[in-house]
Amino acid sequence: MTFNNFRVLAFTFAVAATSGLAQAGQISFNDSNCQGTTVSSAITCSASSAGVNYGATVSAWSAAGTGKFGSASMVYYNNAGLGITSPWESTTSPQHAIDNNGATEALLINFGTNNVVLNQLSLGWANGDADVSILRYTGTQAPVLGNSTVANLTDTAGWEWVGDYANLITGSPVSVNSNNKSASWWLVSAYNSAYSNVAHSNYFSDGNDYFKLSGFAGNVIAPTPTPTPTPTPGTKVPEPGTLALFGIAMLGCVAARRKSKSM
Repeated sequence: MTFNNFRVLAFTFAVAATSGLAQAGQISFNDSNCQGTTVSSAITCSASSAGVNYGATVSAWSAAGTGKFGSASMVYYNNAGLGITSPWESTTSPQHAIDNNGATEALLINFGTNNVVLNQLSLGWANGDADVSILRYTGTQAPVLGNSTVANLTDTAGWEWVGDYANLITGSPVSVNSNNKSASWWLVSAYNSAYSNVAHSNYFSDGNDYFKLSGFAGNVIAPTPTPTPTPTPGTKVPEPGTLALFGIAMLGCVAARRKSKSM
């Protein structure tokens, strides 16, 4: 079953060529290509552009206090976006959003390829100051989020804190990941200072952030071509003509030696 009016969740990709960035066109994941129910623990999306297929899966997670992450429910709200409801919390506003009140809630996004640069978020609804934490996972195996807490997630191999972003507002996409880091797996979470232990200004605070995610965007970076190896000096294979001349010279030496012996 598809999400009803899931038109606000969209991805925009650009494919990077060796001579620079080449636009692949907008890739939109919406009610026609994102599969799930109105309340779901995970959704899958697929789309194509310029003959290239792209896909993404999105799942909901929450971690209460010092506890480990556990599966949560994603809820889609018309004209607002995706919220998360933890198993023990109320579904009334603002607890039906992605929030850090009682539990830190997050969306785990997997693009299926490790060369995606997530660089933009859009909110369809916000309450409080809507601070967001972004992390990426670069491990060779799929992450097992349920083995970690918020505080020790970045101590787990493969996980890296990318940044915290304050006071996101609706109707104004925010740029993230200015260092253009790439990964297949991304965590978009309500802010929690324990992810990074980085001291921020008064713009950041735990416990009062609520938002619904209406869209996000990224670039797909083409792999860097493998350079042609440079031959090691002195190891060049002789040309056929060179070999022929060398053979003629050797025959001349042999003939001259036989002549000297017969005299």
